[in-house]
Amino acid sequence: MRKVSKQRLNVRGFTLVEMLIVVGIIIILAGAVALGVSDVLNPAKNARNSVSKRVLSESKSISLSESKLADIGF
Repeated sequence: MRKVSKQRLNVRGFTLVEMLIVVGIIIILAGAVALGVSDVLNPAKNARNSVSKRVLSESKSISLSESKLADIGF
């Protein structure tokens, strides 16, 4: 059999604890980013909803006007 050199035996990878710590840090950072993005998106959603309400209100008004005009023969 081949002999493994002592230098190669001293090379170690990451331990399980180190990997879990890194994964935990990544999860915490991802959560912080997600909260920051949601704070930016909420005002945009509110603006979109207010525009949608205004458009629906105006289209309802136009529809009522057209039906009144149809009733009198236009």
